[in-house]
Amino acid sequence: MTHNLQIVDYGLGHPGSVHDAYAFQATRLAREHELVLPAEHWVWADSAYPLELWCLSPFKRPRGGSLSRQQSIYNQYLSKVCVQVEHAFAALKGRFQSLQELRLQIQSKQDLYVAIYWVECCLILHNMIVHFETGK
Repeated sequence: MTHNLQIVDYGLGHPGSVHDAYAFQATRLAREHELVLPAEHWVWADSAYPLELWCLSPFKRPRGGSLSRQQSIYNQYLSKVCVQVEHAFAALKGRFQSLQELRLQIQSKQDLYVAIYWVECCLILHNMIVHFETGK
């Protein structure tokens, strides 16, 4: 949420080498967007995500061409939203320094679950802190 840096959806369990678009397919938002998003709402996303009526991503410059003025303005607004998302990640990692470099050796499924639960706990605590700090 760009206005308070809360994290409302996330996907965990994929290694860092997995493409964002593939990992996104495992999120609740991607699977159940009609239940998660109120009517006539959408999400902003970067160019790695699918273009859907509920998932808007930036315009890509056509090969050998250029974007229209409106497309460029749209992309500028979207860029500002993406910066806010990065601010949310920075706030999360600033609060929970262990997330900057999670030093866990993943050698089994159990190890993976420990890492997932660790990150999930940090996400939940982050949202609780934001909630209590803002009073909302």
